[in-house]
Amino acid sequence: MRTVRETVDVLIAGGGTAGHIAALQAARVGIKTSVIEAGSMLGGTMTAGGVYMPNHFFSTSGPVVLGIPWELYTKSKVVEGLPIPDYQKRRPQESPGYYSYINIPIYVAIAEEKAIKAGVILHYHEFVANVEAVGNDWEVTSLGRGTKRITRAKEIIDCTGNADVVRILGLPVLRDEVRQPGGYQYKIEGIEYEQVWEKEVQTIFEEALESGVLQPGDFAYANSLPFKYYLDHGGHNATHVYDADTSDADGQTKANLEGRSRMLRLYKFVTSAIPGGERAVLKTMYSHALARETYRAEGEYVVTAEDFLQATDFGDKVCNAFNYIDLHSKERGCDLVFHESPEMLPTVPFRALIPKGSSRITVAGRIVSAHRVALAGIRAQCTCMAMGQAMGAAAALAVQRGVPSRKVDSKEIVALTVEHGAVQI
Repeated sequence: MRTVRETVDVLIAGGGTAGHIAALQAARVGIKTSVIEAGSMLGGTMTAGGVYMPNHFFSTSGPVVLGIPWELYTKSKVVEGLPIPDYQKRRPQESPGYYSYINIPIYVAIAEEKAIKAGVILHYHEFVANVEAVGNDWEVTSLGRGTKRITRAKEIIDCTGNADVVRILGLPVLRDEVRQPGGYQYKIEGIEYEQVWEKEVQTIFEEALESGVLQPGDFAYANSLPFKYYLDHGGHNATHVYDADTSDADGQTKANLEGRSRMLRLYKFVTSAIPGGERAVLKTMYSHALARETYRAEGEYVVTAEDFLQATDFGDKVCNAFNYIDLHSKERGCDLVFHESPEMLPTVPFRALIPKGSSRITVAGRIVSAHRVALAGIRAQCTCMAMGQAMGAAAALAVQRGVPSRKVDSKEIVALTVEHGAVQI
């Protein structure tokens, strides 16, 4: 195994939903930035994980998240040859948000192209194995096939989704005994919907569930939605993986095996038992099962459920969140909790992105310091991207001024993101 040494200003652990945006923001202001990503592409949950809906950029009241996330989204639409959605013409009734969809290969290629142009150093197929403080710098050891990389950095942003760096450093974390189920993403195509009758397929599904042909969780929302919902979506984002814990390799392996077993069981059921499903094709399968929550940082502040539902106006807010809670469970499938008014818009405080008792390290994405009910609203993909942009700005400003990121004023963080297109909050 060869040993490689590298020196950067900012190291981002994880190039997923939050991490790739953080990297672009830091690099675009001239900060030498690297990304250590265990997978094979940028974007995380919404690309490699297959949840190709970076929601929500807009609410019914106006833009919630713009900036670098919106830039990448709209650029991907242009390359696809599709119009940019006019959200003023939408009429959402079921949700206060506007759903958006990306073409994964195009989005990934654009994100990589823009990252390289900005000077981001990308290291795929590596994971962070050790982190140590060396004077005012960090020394981060990452391992990949045939490579041991030792990186010196002034600032770290933990965007791993499982608080990997925070845990390595022995900083406090939050983890609930009862956690939301994870998911596994795939797509069944070619169902002949003219043969599908909602009540008939519901009866067939319920009989299969009762007889053991199908298992609870195969269709995640059986207690709240008809089985036709599953068929309409081709199974996409509609299968739960119970007790998904992707915080280590064994847990990820277990979740993958369960997710693929459920996928195959449902595909066999659709093609053998559902009228109109005989010619269906299992068209797409994504690389790894996803967890909605595992470990997250305990920050200098923990966002409470009350904070989220009351849309607390934090003095150190750095980005918007979104205005409803999407809480998954084994018992009910999914509960949606909406704010009293669509005008209410929660925000994310800087303190919740600073691990308690730490210096020169921040977090972004679903490892934000929040109560699990609040997390069920904050973890939306656009919010994770906005947190990434904010922490990329915080790290960049810290390096420029020679101070720890926790000393940077939140208003200056927002000002820098606004320079790069973000929503003024």
